[in-house]
Amino acid sequence: MSDISLEPMKLMRTDGKFVDVEFYNNFDIENVEILDIKHLKFKGKKTKDITKSDIREVVFKGEEKLYLQNNKSKIVAGLSKKHLNKIISTVFTKDTKGKYGYLKKEIVSNVDTIFYAAIPILKHPELKKLILYDCQIIHRFTLPLKIGGLIFFVMITVKERTDSKDTIIDEFTIYDLYSEAQENEKSSDSPSTVSVGNNPMTTRSHYRMITYSINDLIEFVKCSVTKIRS
Repeated sequence: MSDISLEPMKLMRTDGKFVDVEFYNNFDIENVEILDIKHLKFKGKKTKDITKSDIREVVFKGEEKLYLQNNKSKIVAGLSKKHLNKIISTVFTKDTKGKYGYLKKEIVSNVDTIFYAAIPILKHPELKKLILYDCQIIHRFTLPLKIGGLIFFVMITVKERTDSKDTIIDEFTIYDLYSEAQENEKSSDSPSTVSVGNNPMTTRSHYRMITYSINDLIEFVKCSVTKIRS
């Protein structure tokens, strides 16, 4: 991975802590290609019928642990069943809306394809234990993707340990742009209903076909980390 960064910057995280971050050099990217996930692994199933075991089975395919590589950065990150369970719980247990539960389960099940195509945006060091000076590097990756004709953003957090232990995929956050737009009151077009994988859902056509620049991705990660919405 290139050590050249766009610029150093100080960001305030959601917990109020300021961190010094570096943005990766992605000047070779103009428009970001939207990853189109066409193969639905749970087609024909209803959201409530897709269990955690189903997701683990399609992700690990009988393995105990996966090592996934990001194409642009060449970072290799491990994904264990423990961390996949954490991702599943974060996405679904704490998702009070549950509006796109089916598609979000499909997205998690494609974590290998998504991490491969994701773009590294920023990194920053973080002390894990102040007394032991156990340091790790936090990497933030993001990617816009299309699934079921709808556009989502994902942000993947990778923790790189500097004590020779595994680099791991620690968080996998999914944002559906329709709900974001509703909260920000930026959408004025009328809703329509589509059916994806035997699961009807309401969306808006305005959020189906969008082109993103690398700056859009940078702003998205900054807003996600700091929870500041413009």
